[in-house]
Amino acid sequence: MSTCPFLVVRAHVNPEVLAELEQWYLQVHIHTMLKIPGIVAAFRLRSLRTGPNWMTAFRLADESVIQKAFASTEANEARQDWERWLPYVSEVTVEVYTSLMSLPAYRHWN
Repeated sequence: MSTCPFLVVRAHVNPEVLAELEQWYLQVHIHTMLKIPGIVAAFRLRSLRTGPNWMTAFRLADESVIQKAFASTEANEARQDWERWLPYVSEVTVEVYTSLMSLPAYRHWN
C-alpha cells in the first residue's frame, strides 16, 4: 500500500498580522499553491502547542512528483508570493513527510 507524501509548512506569525495573513492565504496563496504540479490538496492545521501558530499541509500525488513540484515555476511563484510576509514570521520550517517502509507488527509483551 502506497501513501501520499505531505509537504508541511510551519511558522510563527506575528499575532498583529495573523488575521491579515489568513485572509491573504485563503484568497490568494492557496490558489497559487494548488497550481504547483503534483499538489492535490491543502489542509490548514491548528496546533495547541507553543511555538509555530501557522501550519499547513499539502498532499502530493505521489513520491515521483516531489522534486518536480519544488523545481516548478509555480513553486517559485509561491515562494516569491510568501516573501512579503517574511518580516512578520519566524521559526519557518518546510518539511516533506513520506513513507519510508512498512513497520513490522508491534506486540507488547507484559
